[in-house]
Amino acid sequence: MGPTLGNKSKFELKYKSWDTPRALAEAGAKIAIITDAPVIPLRYLPLCAGLAMQAGLSEEEAWKAVTIHPAEIAGIASRVGSLEPGKDADLAIFRGDPLKDVQCQTLYTLIDGKLVYQAESK
Repeated sequence: MGPTLGNKSKFELKYKSWDTPRALAEAGAKIAIITDAPVIPLRYLPLCAGLAMQAGLSEEEAWKAVTIHPAEIAGIASRVGSLEPGKDADLAIFRGDPLKDVQCQTLYTLIDGKLVYQAESK
């Protein structure tokens, strides 16, 4: 669901707010939070999930909305979206909680189990 960050220039966003993810999750809908990249860059995805949490979405549902639910909706949950044996080993390791701390730092990023990013040591 999204984009929520930014203005409501599209008709379908007219009544959407940060309360929408909570309301849909409570109604039993499987939600995926998006940014509408490249218009709203993907790096704002954790911020969007965090703002939905601030409006009442549970932390568990916020994490699902940016991990397993999008994978299930896209039909690729057998490969990505959660950490399980046999799935692609795509993950990021942070210092801090990316849904609660805008100054959180990405320490490592792995794709297919291979290190593709490592933060510089300070």
